[in-house]
Amino acid sequence: MIDTVLLLVNISLSVLLLRGFWQEMDGNGKIQVGGDFGGTGPTFPTKIVKFAADETFVPVNTTEFFEPHTLERWNTMMPAGTGWGDKNPETTFFTTSMTHQLHCVFMMARIYSALTANMIEKLPSDYHTHYLHCVDYLRQGIQCSADLAMEPHEQTDPDDNGPLDGSWNGHHVCKDYSHVIPYLEEQIHDGVRMVLPIDD
Repeated sequence: MIDTVLLLVNISLSVLLLRGFWQEMDGNGKIQVGGDFGGTGPTFPTKIVKFAADETFVPVNTTEFFEPHTLERWNTMMPAGTGWGDKNPETTFFTTSMTHQLHCVFMMARIYSALTANMIEKLPSDYHTHYLHCVDYLRQGIQCSADLAMEPHEQTDPDDNGPLDGSWNGHHVCKDYSHVIPYLEEQIHDGVRMVLPIDD
């Protein structure tokens, strides 16, 4: 009798585990790509986005990367309320990967700009390790999201990496950013997470 009960419990638990596994595998589970692994966050709506070159984020004159207007432009992608908050060393705080990735791209561009413009004094003392950290962090972020959008290239595409380069021709399935920012702002307001400044 006890063997039969144990066998039924074992089968039931196995079915439940497999059901949960397949829900995640077939996309019907709660976990959204780029979401929290615990599945506690919302499922954001998506939209199709065609990337476009924008020199207001990446000025050709690298010294402009240290001008307030460039920092202001980058801050338009960040939620309101960024900052360190409580710096108690005994307090665990949570930030978010998306804003960490934006910070890394910004810092890599700023480091590159300082080195090419001979403005190294504007960089933090740890710029070398910061740069390498960001390369490794972004590598893993790209692998995680694995954007498989097809980017059509023509043989006649300009070879200058500018606005007419074929890499801008893809259409990407993206989270609707207009829903992401208010969610993060609510999380910051409620003290659930902290978002560090893009230039820190």
